[in-house]
Amino acid sequence: MTFANLLEDALTNPESFVQVVSEQAMPLNQQKLEILARTLESAGVFSKQLIARLFVEKLGAEGGDFLTASLDVARPALFIEAASILGTMQFEKAVDKLKEAIDKNAGELVLPAVRALALMKPSRRVDDILVNFYFNHEDEVKLFSSIRYLLPRHETLVHEMLERYRGLSEDRRMWALKFLAETGHDEVLRLFSEELAVAPLERGLYCISGIGKIRKPEAVSVLVKHMRHQEWFLRKRIAEALGQTMQKEAVEPILEMIDDESIQVRAAAVESLSKVGNLAPDLLLKKLKSANGHVKINLIRAMGQLKNEAFLEPLIDELKDRKSLFFTIDSLGDLGFAKAEQPLRRLLKDSEWFNRMNALEALAKLQLENIVSIAQECVQDENDMVRNSASRILASKQVVR
Repeated sequence: MTFANLLEDALTNPESFVQVVSEQAMPLNQQKLEILARTLESAGVFSKQLIARLFVEKLGAEGGDFLTASLDVARPALFIEAASILGTMQFEKAVDKLKEAIDKNAGELVLPAVRALALMKPSRRVDDILVNFYFNHEDEVKLFSSIRYLLPRHETLVHEMLERYRGLSEDRRMWALKFLAETGHDEVLRLFSEELAVAPLERGLYCISGIGKIRKPEAVSVLVKHMRHQEWFLRKRIAEALGQTMQKEAVEPILEMIDDESIQVRAAAVESLSKVGNLAPDLLLKKLKSANGHVKINLIRAMGQLKNEAFLEPLIDELKDRKSLFFTIDSLGDLGFAKAEQPLRRLLKDSEWFNRMNALEALAKLQLENIVSIAQECVQDENDMVRNSASRILASKQVVR
């Protein structure tokens, strides 16, 4: 049986493919390797994956040398597959050929070359190639796509980018910040702080989310300096980033921002509070005691998302306030504790139909064993919206009236 026929048969048995072919491929020769290469160029995805495993697990340096020699821009399909394999193998002999494809701006081969290089073992040489690509390549689509390949290597790339940042053009600084903002690397905080202070509505916008990913109290301090900026969209980003920090120190400034004049900023603050509020629940409870209007409503909404039993009794107590009642009912349902059953059931007799309906739907969120009997009682409600809500609950429990 020829090697080509053996390969064709082996591809129909993926469980044994690598073992069978590796046994028959030895000793390797140029003809066998070329057959594997042609299959890589033309086979389906699954077959390509099997052959890639063969190279990575069994064919070693000899296979790596062959694939390196096959990195020819005139055979793009093979180049793409070979680059992926060589990157996975961390085959350093391939670095020059991969760099050449980037330097020649070889169309669809640039990103496969970048990805393969990013998988190589840590080295200053490879970092230089990657940073040079990122700081000089003109195709913005490829630059944006390359970020996901470069990020796993950010520990060393960050240092290289920071060293060269001041010498970059305005456009390239933006791209550098775009990458650095995804890393969460604490060494970038100083640069972000400087750029946010100098150009908050330009380069600073790229920095804010990056600061949020640096999960340290110092990041919160930088963001707080800008939480009263005159532009609402910048304040909104600040509110979002404060929630990203996941720091206790972020809770108090976020509580201030739920009273912002902009509804978009307030909404962002509520979302952030629902992420970090459990780090300082006492601050939320203290704020609730003195809050009014939309501040109280926003607090109540956030508390429901936090699933913290410490908020249960305070929220039950808030049912006395008719102005925020709609939101408190909702929040108790979202909170999800069965202890809210009796206070909510009392509202099934409320004079306002929408409070009755809201209370019923909140009760359904509590996963009560007796929710069917509760809903069956509400099927007789005088309001059709309440009756419809009860019917939906019963239908979800597959109960036939």
